[in-house]
Amino acid sequence: MWLNEFVHAVEGSKRHTAEVLLWSFSTLGLCCAVAGEFAMYIGGKLASHPDLIIVYIAYHPQKRSSDISILLQLQHNLAFSFDSFWNMSDFTIPGKLILYGIKYGEQTANLRIICTESTKPCTLRSNNDLTHYVWSIFDYYCTNYAMCVLPSHASGNKIV
Repeated sequence: MWLNEFVHAVEGSKRHTAEVLLWSFSTLGLCCAVAGEFAMYIGGKLASHPDLIIVYIAYHPQKRSSDISILLQLQHNLAFSFDSFWNMSDFTIPGKLILYGIKYGEQTANLRIICTESTKPCTLRSNNDLTHYVWSIFDYYCTNYAMCVLPSHASGNKIV
């Protein structure tokens, strides 16, 4: 199954912030997708920039590295640092719902990570399945716009 690709209506640092997030998470081997209002804004369906980027992540306990455990707040680390993320709220549910502030260049944004534990190890090839899962479970938030990294047989992975 393939997703219809939409033409990015927004260029510049706002779009690049989400792309950097997706590339960062893909280097950790996380199955993830940006969905919701931010993806709708990038696709030109919302006129104003939302203050929140929502990333849905599926992870399997056997594939959980220490970096992933710290990112998902499953492992406590006093000197937390993951690229340009900072913890912005006491309201987190480790491994389920995490809130961060992020900075990319001059652009800052709020980041909500919504996690689900997968029953089987997933990879970048699972991003498409996760996107469809998110749309079926959270369709009232996403209205079928998302951004994710998909592996390509041609010239490397790409964001669609």
